[in-house]
Amino acid sequence: MNHTLPPTRDVPPRRQAQIRARLEQEVGRGRRATRFAPLIAAGVAAAAVIALVAVAAPWQRGGADTAASRSGYPTTAPPRTYSTAERPVIANLSPERVAEVERGCVESAGIDGKAVLHQYVTDTIGTFALLYTEDAMLSCTVDGPTMPYNSGFTAMLEIEWLPGEFAADEIGSASGGDGGKPEYAGKPGYDMVAGRVSSKVARVTFTQGGQTAEATIANGTFVARIPRPSDWEVPADRGAGDVRAYDAQGGLLGTLEAFSRERCYMNPEYVIVVGNKEADPTTCLPAVSWRH
Repeated sequence: MNHTLPPTRDVPPRRQAQIRARLEQEVGRGRRATRFAPLIAAGVAAAAVIALVAVAAPWQRGGADTAASRSGYPTTAPPRTYSTAERPVIANLSPERVAEVERGCVESAGIDGKAVLHQYVTDTIGTFALLYTEDAMLSCTVDGPTMPYNSGFTAMLEIEWLPGEFAADEIGSASGGDGGKPEYAGKPGYDMVAGRVSSKVARVTFTQGGQTAEATIANGTFVARIPRPSDWEVPADRGAGDVRAYDAQGGLLGTLEAFSRERCYMNPEYVIVVGNKEADPTTCLPAVSWRH
């Protein structure tokens, strides 16, 4: 198993300025957090958010550890047939409010492009917005103690494709607010996971630190958050936890597994869309179109 990080990429000057602004914003938060993101996105995610650690969070399609030549894909690649996700419906939010959240989270993250809101969740931790651009996921805290929108992001994603029936685009933890700035006092800590699912997924569970949460599934995405006490500190050795997805009959579709740089997923055109882009496509597993 190879845990070597991907090569460092040059960052355009405009992007450097955005990342710097993001770092300055994170320094002022006063809460310790740890984020786990797909290794293919680590170059951007790690640079964009200070004190956050980006590591692998890959998925295995349930029981499908076979080469693409045995996957059912034809030997000659057909044209793309995946469907584009329809405009998400966010219950109890007006179109004007949806537009405000989309704009505010993008500006907070300091990234280019237009983001589409897929989930808007309010729980004991607070309000959380999950958004996607053409190649990035935004995890955005709404109406926090210091700012109306506070968004991190995971970039360089192949949004159209999943490595199996689902993808954990971000797994993270944040300490409670009692150990930070006064305005965060009383705020709970949390563990969380968020990502995308195919139409086969009916249920997702997230287990971390001895507790299990049921994910909210909506608009081809899932979000699960486990609240922690306000004086809780993220353990130094916090791992990614356990994430499991099930179909409507209760069948296990896949689980989080140890990452292998050699693992790869390809689309029907034999183009590698997730994982080791230098691999032989015929050795890759079949990628699943998002919300196919």
